[in-house]
Amino acid sequence: MKFVIATPSDRYADACRSVLGDLPGVEVRMGSGPETGWDCDAAILNTPLAHERYGSCPEIEKVQILVNRRNDGVPGIILTVPPTGMDSAVTDPGGAALEEWVLRSMELCVSEFAMAFPERTENAAILVHLEGAGFDNVDIDAPLRGLRRFFDHSQHLLRR
Repeated sequence: MKFVIATPSDRYADACRSVLGDLPGVEVRMGSGPETGWDCDAAILNTPLAHERYGSCPEIEKVQILVNRRNDGVPGIILTVPPTGMDSAVTDPGGAALEEWVLRSMELCVSEFAMAFPERTENAAILVHLEGAGFDNVDIDAPLRGLRRFFDHSQHLLRR
């Protein structure tokens, strides 16, 4: 499996390269979802954005697989980051909680993809657009620690 970590931010891209750049099967790209996910099979998106653009109703604590029929340049399979019921616009979870949330979101989304598409998993490419997934934060270090922990614990998934 390959992962494309993307962002339009120079600062975030530099931080991604610093934290994730040594990992096989992880590529950092700059730009929007359509600009960076052109060769990806799936994209991980935050629930409000995913459901607004691609339909269906969110379910608390559940990853949903949506089909992108919009021909908008974003991959055809959308994996929704499971909503927690916590309003992050009102509540700042803090660095440790944010790191754990990113780690758990990645685990759940990738696991759901693997269960739904076992025949595609080994060669799949998944787009993780930081802003699109909701993994961006003023303190980008916490989300990147969560991503790094996911990749460190999931080495068997990464293409070499």
